[in-house]
Amino acid sequence: MRSENSEGILTIFLMGDIDAQNAADIQQEIREIVKNQKDSTLVFDARELMYISSAGLRVMLTVQKEADRKISIINLSPEVLEIFRMAGFQYLMEVKGV
Repeated sequence: MRSENSEGILTIFLMGDIDAQNAADIQQEIREIVKNQKDSTLVFDARELMYISSAGLRVMLTVQKEADRKISIINLSPEVLEIFRMAGFQYLMEVKGV
């Protein structure tokens, strides 16, 4: 997972699948990236995210709660965007397709 911080916006690039197999590892990796970026706007770029399970959705909720700020998830494929919408995430955070 890679990230970049530019002008107060921390962008974390999500890739591949996020599911029960790797959700805990991904959550820990995100924590490490975010921990020293308390004042940055937090954006997840999901251009390369192929699939997300309920465990992955839980990671996104936990990250938002721990960061104590709203997050944005951008560049979602139509299939992954539908998963977020079915779970009602558009009411919890900013969710945008490609």
